[in-house]
Amino acid sequence: MKIPLYTLALFVAMIGFLKPVVAKSVTINLGKDTTRKITHPKEAMSDAEAGTVLKALQQKNNDKEKIAEFKSLLKGKGINMDQLIKLLNQFLTDDAKLESAQYAFAYTTNYKSFLRIMDLFQQEGYKYKLEDYYDKNRK
Repeated sequence: MKIPLYTLALFVAMIGFLKPVVAKSVTINLGKDTTRKITHPKEAMSDAEAGTVLKALQQKNNDKEKIAEFKSLLKGKGINMDQLIKLLNQFLTDDAKLESAQYAFAYTTNYKSFLRIMDLFQQEGYKYKLEDYYDKNRK
């Protein structure tokens, strides 16, 4: 394929005027019509508060009830990874653990060590899903 010389010259001239664009902020899609950057809390709930959440989860009969309770009690509070691991161990299925872990991510104080919870999952597929979620939302 032959390209006319004047077209090539015009293209080269245009490249000189282009400047690279660098993103200043990372945003995530929360599945609704809004996009926002995750702001992790600086402080985790106290161990006593985490113990209260643990007891509340232990009183529920199934994972569906535990997930609802977990989300309602965690909302607006910070959680560290040790507390999260204890709470996720209350769920019976990898599905419930994954859903709860993904919800809790925005509330983690030390989110850079979030992938420590991968060992809680029985099936490799859930570990991959968790890692993918972390990669997409960590910045």
